[in-house]
Amino acid sequence: MENQKQFQFQVNMKGMIELLSEHIYSSPTVFVRELLQNGMDAVTVRKGIDESFKGKINITFEGDRLIFQDNGVGLTQDDVHQFLSVIGQSSKRGELADKDLIGKFGIGLLSCLVVSEAIVVESRSLYKDESVRWTGKADGTYEVEMIPLLDEVGTKVILDAKKAWRSLFKRDEVKQNVLFYGSALPIEVNLIEKGEVEQCLDGNPVWLDNGSSKEQLLDYGKEVFKMKFLDVFRLYSEAGEIQGVAYIIPNKVNTTATKEHKIFLKKMYLCDQATNLLPEWTSFVRCIFNSNALQPTASRESLMNNAVLQESKKELSECFKDYLKTLSITNPEILEKIISIHHMFIKALAASDNEIMTMFEDYLPFETNQGMMAFGEIKETYKNIYYTPSLDDYRQIRRIAGSQNKLVINAAYSYETDLIEKLKRSHAELKLERIAPNDILEEFEDAIEDSQRIENFIDKANKILKRHFCRAEVKRFEPKDTTAIYIANEDALTSKNIQSLSQTSNPFASTLQHFKKKEEVMPTLCFNQQSELVEKVMLIDDDELFEALINVLYVQALMLGGYTINKREMDTFNDALYQFMILGMSNFLPKF
Repeated sequence: MENQKQFQFQVNMKGMIELLSEHIYSSPTVFVRELLQNGMDAVTVRKGIDESFKGKINITFEGDRLIFQDNGVGLTQDDVHQFLSVIGQSSKRGELADKDLIGKFGIGLLSCLVVSEAIVVESRSLYKDESVRWTGKADGTYEVEMIPLLDEVGTKVILDAKKAWRSLFKRDEVKQNVLFYGSALPIEVNLIEKGEVEQCLDGNPVWLDNGSSKEQLLDYGKEVFKMKFLDVFRLYSEAGEIQGVAYIIPNKVNTTATKEHKIFLKKMYLCDQATNLLPEWTSFVRCIFNSNALQPTASRESLMNNAVLQESKKELSECFKDYLKTLSITNPEILEKIISIHHMFIKALAASDNEIMTMFEDYLPFETNQGMMAFGEIKETYKNIYYTPSLDDYRQIRRIAGSQNKLVINAAYSYETDLIEKLKRSHAELKLERIAPNDILEEFEDAIEDSQRIENFIDKANKILKRHFCRAEVKRFEPKDTTAIYIANEDALTSKNIQSLSQTSNPFASTLQHFKKKEEVMPTLCFNQQSELVEKVMLIDDDELFEALINVLYVQALMLGGYTINKREMDTFNDALYQFMILGMSNFLPKF
């Protein structure tokens, strides 16, 4: 191995800057965050030496030049070579590196090269009476020189804006970004321009102050999220060293809507998404919290999904549960409002938590064929309670079941079937049964009188309905003004869809034939013998008129059941109406 030589990788700094700006950092404004972070860390180290020390960051504006100056621990010449000039080398050492300091990756300063051609760092160290200037350029070169002793211990970072990013160096823009990224930092930040000083941060955010009142927290939430919240409560996690607040949104929330929060890591803003940290059922809140133990990804714009995060998630879940339990005692009116507005999320929680289910089951509202009803009211009013997990089935049976004085719960929404089945297991005294359209059909009375006429009607109707992959039946049921109902379970609907597609020019039509079951279940169009219109249709001898009426009643039943009408069925309906116009049967049309 004598001929073996060792080489070092070469870094293309231009490519590195492009990588930072286009792929790692989502916005060029992150240079403000990185400079705040470096200044805060330097001050934290100095406070570790002297607890009485008061740190600050001054941001000075000189045209297109920006100067970030902290009074932290400073850097020596050796520090500059070791930490500023080695990409990926973090200057955080010892116990402080993991516990108290924000920075982790040592590449944050490079974000400044996205907006400036060079970075000039001037520093005076607390440990050594010397001052040093380091100049780093985007081409990968850097210079180090000793300079006269600076007046104060600390570090200056001097940036001259690239032409394309001059707007980011304006006072208002910098102030906005300082407040965005650093609003929770426990440090004084001053903006200085033409000798005028404005204190931008005072280091005391209201949501981290345990002495803040609920009114103060709600006012702050309104200012940050531009929303008047219903309520607010505290969040804590020992595992993630999390402290913060959660605001209750005052209106219904779409489950697929983006959940925007304010998440801080060691009091520096990190991101607005709590992916993997907050359970899905917490979508009815907006949170602001800080963590001192969770870890960021390389871009510092999201959280790493690790064991600490998962344990924190469990502890935050308990905060939500404890809040709801406390409300049931201290403020039941607010609890009722929350459940009324956000019952879908509370149901999701109850479906996975027996204690929550037991506490709040009577408050939980369900959609029924008798309107929205709380479960407490349902179990007090009805001995027999029915439910269906299929929205199609619910649409078919809700009206007919109502006429039979049956209560049917629409359990087609997320978590509702699981929740109802849990309620069924916990309430042996209740008769909670799953119901399907065929169950309703079986309870209808058989047709009476003139069985031959009914058989002839069914035979004639079946010849017409066959093209719709449907069969006819005649029963007696309430309400009498319902001429016919379309009854189909999921298997029947699947068979119908396959049958319809297989008859089209769809390139997969021939393949669909292989999916047909040997014993296909056909949907049923059940005609109501008690309907005056149906009785009249049975007496019609004109084949064309009979066919037109059967087609209209078929499509009408689909509409009443809330089914999608395909083009073929719509064409059939329109043809039937045209037939009525020709025959002059306007008085014979069913009323919709």
